[in-house]
Amino acid sequence: MNRRYLLLLLFFCAPLFALAGVIKGKITDKKGEPLPFATVFISGTTTGTSANAEGEYQLTLGPGTYRVVCQYISFRQNTFNLTLKGDEVVVHDFVMEDQSFEMKEQIVKASEDPGVYIMRKAIAKRKFHLEQIRAFQTDIYLKAVLKTRTAPDKILGQKIDKSEGGLDSNGRGILMLLEELATYYRQGNKEKTVIHSVTVSGNPNSFGVTKFPEVISFYENNVRISDQINPRGFISPVNDFALNYYKFRLVGDFKEEDKTIYKINVTPRRLYEPLFTGDIYIVDEDWSIHSLDLHATKKSNLELLDTLRIAQVYLPVHQDMWVIKQQVLYPSLKIFGFDLFGSFVTMYDKQEANKPAPDSVFSSKVVSEYDHGATKRDSGYWAAIRPVPLLEDEQKDYREKDSVRLRYEDPHFKDSMRRKSNRFRAGSLLLSGYTFRGRNDDFMLRTNALLTGLVNYNTIEGLNVAPKFRSYLRLDSSNYLTGALALRYGFENTHFNAIGKLRYLREDKEWLGKNWSVGLEAGKYVFQFNPNNPLQAFYNTVSTLFYRKNYLKLYERWNARLLFAKNHGTGFKWNAGLGFQKRLPLQNTSTYSFAKEGVGGFTDNIPDEFKSYLWEEHNAVIANLSLSYQPGYRYVRYPEYMRSLASNWPVFTLSYQKGIPGLLDSKTDYDKWRFDVRDDVELRLFGTLSYNLAAGGFFSTAYVSIPDLNHINGNQLTLASPYLESFQTAPYYAFSNKEPLYGEAHLEWYLKGFLTNKIPLLRQLRWYLVTGANAYYVNEHLYHTEAFVGIENLGFDAFRLLRLDFVQSWNSLDQRVSAIRIGLNTSSLLPINFSDTDGEW
Repeated sequence: MNRRYLLLLLFFCAPLFALAGVIKGKITDKKGEPLPFATVFISGTTTGTSANAEGEYQLTLGPGTYRVVCQYISFRQNTFNLTLKGDEVVVHDFVMEDQSFEMKEQIVKASEDPGVYIMRKAIAKRKFHLEQIRAFQTDIYLKAVLKTRTAPDKILGQKIDKSEGGLDSNGRGILMLLEELATYYRQGNKEKTVIHSVTVSGNPNSFGVTKFPEVISFYENNVRISDQINPRGFISPVNDFALNYYKFRLVGDFKEEDKTIYKINVTPRRLYEPLFTGDIYIVDEDWSIHSLDLHATKKSNLELLDTLRIAQVYLPVHQDMWVIKQQVLYPSLKIFGFDLFGSFVTMYDKQEANKPAPDSVFSSKVVSEYDHGATKRDSGYWAAIRPVPLLEDEQKDYREKDSVRLRYEDPHFKDSMRRKSNRFRAGSLLLSGYTFRGRNDDFMLRTNALLTGLVNYNTIEGLNVAPKFRSYLRLDSSNYLTGALALRYGFENTHFNAIGKLRYLREDKEWLGKNWSVGLEAGKYVFQFNPNNPLQAFYNTVSTLFYRKNYLKLYERWNARLLFAKNHGTGFKWNAGLGFQKRLPLQNTSTYSFAKEGVGGFTDNIPDEFKSYLWEEHNAVIANLSLSYQPGYRYVRYPEYMRSLASNWPVFTLSYQKGIPGLLDSKTDYDKWRFDVRDDVELRLFGTLSYNLAAGGFFSTAYVSIPDLNHINGNQLTLASPYLESFQTAPYYAFSNKEPLYGEAHLEWYLKGFLTNKIPLLRQLRWYLVTGANAYYVNEHLYHTEAFVGIENLGFDAFRLLRLDFVQSWNSLDQRVSAIRIGLNTSSLLPINFSDTDGEW
């Protein structure tokens, strides 16, 4: 045929190939009640869709004859035959009947509960089903909706404008509405998600979630959902040892196609174990999961949420092989007066099992990638491609939040809100400090607060005022200036000090987190002998005034320093510095305290441990270099830039410091090094093991001054010092040295409910055990070790702010200290932190 006629024929026939029909309708039970998120698919394939929360569904199909199946957990499958000739709409409502169950005679006669017999079979094939799909590819649609039944009028004293959040006067409404379409690939240990489109109500520029809710595989012994929801994970009903944790009861069986499906009721043997309750459906002879409907509560060691329900539906693709078709997560939570609930519907379509993906898919370390126009799709695009119909309130939410967004983006409104937030409030000086923001957030200035060192007392300066200022200035989208200024005046010694730091930062626009900076630090200030600042000024103020314990030891110095840093965005980063210091000794000038004369006892500003050192005014020129690397970085590629993801590998850090003699009359002359390895190891049901291991020492020690010694971070307060970085009972300077080699280790085991779920009171309060040890060893004449056991997660609801430890120590000073330490949780929803230092000052 002439090529021109062939092209002409294809041109006129193309519309026929593009014709697509739509089948839609509603899915209800016999009483007319909608069945939310029911599954509709084409028999013999994995092509299908999900209904919405009102049971409404729609499915786009090309011309052809189909057998359409509707499936819902605990209901009998419903089917009908359909022929589509072209661009037409067919309306078909499914009325589902409750599943009727039978009992196979030979199973009923089993000596144990029939459900146990069936689950033994499923458990025996767990590993087979886990490993049988070596490669997997699927299209994914996600719709995440978070709603509230009630909302408070105020949170922590701040009034809430419910209408701005899309809520009605009673606090009901949608807080979050998100939709995404993507393709997912997995091959062995490699995986990648390509996100084609995303839309978030009220935020058209949002990228949504870079990684979809994972297929929660119940073929894994330990079911991991989220570290925030349960850091230990949950024990699967098909876990190798599930019979020790669960009771199984056969409800009955039913037929689907030529398969017999067993419904097994699942209940925990004990409360406060990480276990599920609900129903699991097992396929006879395949012994695979057909579907499940399970939930967890606070009595299942559930964190953050009050309840979580998981529903899954699987479809067969080959003999003995079933793949996920739909997964729905139903979270609920009551917090700060909000009554929250939601649904996260993930629908899988066009699944392909054990078909290798193209090599180009896994050619880089990018695990999530966005199409160029993923966030730019308009409402017409979504109306045409959305597989799950929107509810009326969801359509309204898109419209109303788009209007609210336009108001928020109005420059006049943004400026009025900025001026409002910039108003000075006396209370901010107590807790958080004052913050001022410029237009478009191009400039920011922040001060410290009373509780973070604005006003202090110590025996060297007496009462002192120490305001600190931090700022940044955005020059353009890639270039920034950051600054810090600290002023300090001691009323007793009448010394005024001021120091500042200015840094230029260059961000890579195409690689988020990849940057370099150069800075200059200059001025005069007071410093602790230990440059790691083991003691916060606020804590020392309390111990000095109320207990007559002046643990803080200071010296003054003039500073001039050049700073360099680079983050390569690959897990490797480094920083370097070269600085001049003029070090000036200080003496105590005040002995005032609220405590009685016989309480405590003030000590000299030069600790007794340093009496053998010559502490004099001198100059020091010091160079330093630090290299840090964390392997295993992976990346997300957005339309206009790339971002790294956290790695599960340890962080390795190597530091070197050189005291340079002769230059600018410098006396210091030494070489010092340190190597660190730090990581958090997930032990699943047994909690988390965190460690920080280090070794270091001096290569040379011609002239080592007190601030240059190897210091450990000690603690002599009842309030705990930072875990994994310090010693809870060690004196601050008793183990300072200039030895050629030392070893340091910090270990903590967070049991996260392991063991305490056996103790009635502790498990109900959700108090968790934590234990570990710290050790520092130089030689048999210089060492400190300590072991501790404690309870964390103390508090209630979101206010779990405290930790209580009993610590026992042994050291070369023949000190056996038994102590209680109270820790503050800086990672809770309402963290407490009295630190205001960044670097040495």
